[in-house]
Amino acid sequence: MKRLVVFDLDGTLAKSKSALDREMAGLLGGLLQIVKVAIISGGDFPQFEHQVLSNLTHDQPLKELSLLPTCGTKFYHYESGWKKLYSEDFGAAEKERITRALKQVIASSQFGIEKTWANRSRTAAAKSRSPHSDNMRLSTQRRSGTPTSANGKR
Repeated sequence: MKRLVVFDLDGTLAKSKSALDREMAGLLGGLLQIVKVAIISGGDFPQFEHQVLSNLTHDQPLKELSLLPTCGTKFYHYESGWKKLYSEDFGAAEKERITRALKQVIASSQFGIEKTWANRSRTAAAKSRSPHSDNMRLSTQRRSGTPTSANGKR
């Protein structure tokens, strides 16, 4: 019988964008002695290196740990080092088609982007932070120009 425990990183194993604390690193290491563990997060592999791997000791069974960066679109497993087993990336044509479709939907809706506090490009945001980070806030406005919240309230 295979056993696997899966965790989200930010807000579960560690505070958002913070490294595992000593206690959590020890608990995770103990769990790796018993079952396979997978960790998923919106950030890319360097975030895992900073938040997780730098806080685990080399005597912990890393072969029992799987990492799923960028919301599971990549998969890393430890052999004699960390190896990327797959990466589901959009090609340039797919990115263009998605961006064009989103722009069309925004243009046809009664809401539009009024102001952003972060780069709108998901690709650029993914390199630095999760798209769900608290640094990214979108406000909207009705076509009449009256500012509203995302749920339509004034």
